[in-house]
Amino acid sequence: MWKDRLDKSRESGTAWVKGFGKRVKRWLAAPWHVFQRVCFYMGFTVFVGIGIAYFIVAGFFDSLPHVERMQLKDVQVLASKRVEAKVVNKRYHHRWVPLKDISRDLLFAIVMSEDSTFFEHNGFNFDAMVDSLAENLRERRNAYGASTISQQVVKNVFLDNEKSYKRKAREFIVTWQMEKKFSKNELLEVYLNIAEFGPDIYGVAAASDIYFRKRPIDMNAAEGALLAVLLPSPKRFYYAIVENRNISKQKKKRLERILRDMYYEEFISENDYHKYIKYDYFSRIPMRAPAGRN
Repeated sequence: MWKDRLDKSRESGTAWVKGFGKRVKRWLAAPWHVFQRVCFYMGFTVFVGIGIAYFIVAGFFDSLPHVERMQLKDVQVLASKRVEAKVVNKRYHHRWVPLKDISRDLLFAIVMSEDSTFFEHNGFNFDAMVDSLAENLRERRNAYGASTISQQVVKNVFLDNEKSYKRKAREFIVTWQMEKKFSKNELLEVYLNIAEFGPDIYGVAAASDIYFRKRPIDMNAAEGALLAVLLPSPKRFYYAIVENRNISKQKKKRLERILRDMYYEEFISENDYHKYIKYDYFSRIPMRAPAGRN
């Protein structure tokens, strides 16, 4: 009898030891199973995330204009349509002028004012961007920009007025593509034909005719400098300078700076410089309002 009890006790002890061993093995194996599951779910999440990111990036690049397939004529058509859509006074017709029909003085006056390193950079002026950022932080507002002529072409031809990081990214990529595809002279031709110089006044053909009754090829450096002064805020400066027939001290200083830069870069002679800084715009030049305005 007691032998049976001893055998049962031994069997019970052995079963308990075996059960305990199994439990210990499960306890030891549990962290490994947890780790495996964590790795699986993390891998799955990363895989899904990469897939979503791919479709987002692919959609973003697919939405960009196919600059590599374009010719200058294609850009000209797009730019002209954008300009005509902006014009309120439909009696004004936008006219495209080839670069060869724009005077050298007018061309360089605007370049020296808007983007003096245009012929040197690859689409972006990073020094100007840093300076602009510093000024904006100091002013605590977006008071200063640092867009190059190339960037302004992209903004006015391909993009809308939305202010977002996505739009800025589009601007940078398309500017880089435009710089690779087109020459500096081609980009400059587009810019000079779409730049706004006043209310309903787009392009140097309209500006030269409306303000000075001249063709772009006949414009001198002083007249070009005045058009350049209008560019930062064409509508506001049009009313201040043209309609009120007044050039403030600040605007005079800017006119002189543009002409001085042109003189230092040898785009005009010393005699021309001294003559142009004394230019009497309102008595010598028959400035007039756009067609349809009084």
